[in-house]
Amino acid sequence: MLIEPVLDRPVLSDPTTDLLVRLRPGATRSLLLVSLVQGTFLTLLAVSVAAFGDPLLAAVSGVVALVAVSNAWQVGRLARLGRLSAALLPGAHWRPVEVTVLRHSMYGSDLGVVVDGATVPFRVVGLVAAHRVVVRRTGTAWLVDGGAVAAIRVEGSHEAYPATRLPKSPRQRPVPRLETGDPTAIWARLLAARAWQPVLPLAVVVLLFVFFVGVLDYGWVAGLVMVFVMTCLVGAVSARTWYRVVDRRLPGLVAVGGWLPVGASVTPWSPRRDSSAKTTAALRYADGTTAEVALPNAMTDLLGAVHVTGGAWVAGRIEPGRVVAVGYPGYPMVAVGRVTTVGHVPVGGDAAVGSLVSPGDVSGDQA
Repeated sequence: MLIEPVLDRPVLSDPTTDLLVRLRPGATRSLLLVSLVQGTFLTLLAVSVAAFGDPLLAAVSGVVALVAVSNAWQVGRLARLGRLSAALLPGAHWRPVEVTVLRHSMYGSDLGVVVDGATVPFRVVGLVAAHRVVVRRTGTAWLVDGGAVAAIRVEGSHEAYPATRLPKSPRQRPVPRLETGDPTAIWARLLAARAWQPVLPLAVVVLLFVFFVGVLDYGWVAGLVMVFVMTCLVGAVSARTWYRVVDRRLPGLVAVGGWLPVGASVTPWSPRRDSSAKTTAALRYADGTTAEVALPNAMTDLLGAVHVTGGAWVAGRIEPGRVVAVGYPGYPMVAVGRVTTVGHVPVGGDAAVGSLVSPGDVSGDQA
C-alpha cells in the first residue's frame, strides 16, 4: 500500500492533500477562462462565415462553436462541483470503502462505491485511466460523503477528487485494452501527450491563416493581422506551459525500466497552478552512490510521496547529464529528472538519508 491516509486525523491534516485542494480553484478558473475565450472566438468565427454567405462552412463552424460553448459550460459545472466538494473537507475524516470501476466518463470515472452495505454510483472528476487501473487492482478507496456531493481518494494519490452522486448506476463496461497495462506507463503517456499542448496551437494558427486567406479570401492584410493576434495568444499560453515539453521523454524512460530503490529528499518548492513544480531531488543508492537530479516538472502528488516515505524509485543511468525517471512503479507517480551531480558516500555512514522503499509496500503519514 502506497501512503494510506490516516483515518483518525482530518482530511486536510495531510499537507499534500490540503495543498492540492487549495490549488484546484485556480486551475479550474484557468481552464474555464481558456474555454470561454475559445468558445467566444469560434462563435464569432461562425457568425463571420455566415455573414460571408457560405452555408456549408457556416454550418461546420457553427457546430464547432456549439461544441466549444458546451465545453465551457461543462467546465463551469466542474468548477462549482469542486467548490462544493472542497467545502466538505474541513474537519472531515476519510472513510475506507470498497469500490468498483464502472466506466470512464468525459472528465473522469464512474465508480460503484459501497456505502452502508449498498452500492452507490459516483462520478469522480479527474480520476483518469492510470488511476482506474490502480482502483481495479485494489478495489478500495476513501470517501467523504456529503450526499449529492462527495470527495474520494484512491491509492497512489493524495488528491481529494470531487465526486457527484449519480441518480442511476450506469452499466459496468469491459476493461478497455489501454487500461490493462502498467499504470505508471499509462500515466507517462498521458503526461507526454499533455507536453505537446503548447506546440499544437501553432498548427491551428497555420490553419486559420489558410482558412481566412485562402477560403474566405479576406485578403493578405486581414489574414496576417489574424495570424499575428493568434500567434501572440498562442505564444503567451506556450510560454506559461513550455516546462511540460520535457515529459515527452517519459514513455521511453518508463518502458526501458530497470527501476532501483533510492533514499530521496527534495529541496523546497513552490507549486504552479497546475500542481506541478520545479525542484531538485537528492538521491542515495544502497551502494553509497549519491546524485542530485533536477526535476523541472514534478507533480505535487509525487513530491508529497517522496516527503512522506523518504524514498523513491529511479529508472535510468546515473551519470551527469543523463535523463532518468523518478517515481513509484505501479502507481501514477513519475517525473523526468536530469542528473546534475554524482558522488559517493560510505555505506552506513552519517550521510545516509531517507529509506529504501518498495513499490506497493509503502505506508506512511504526514505529521
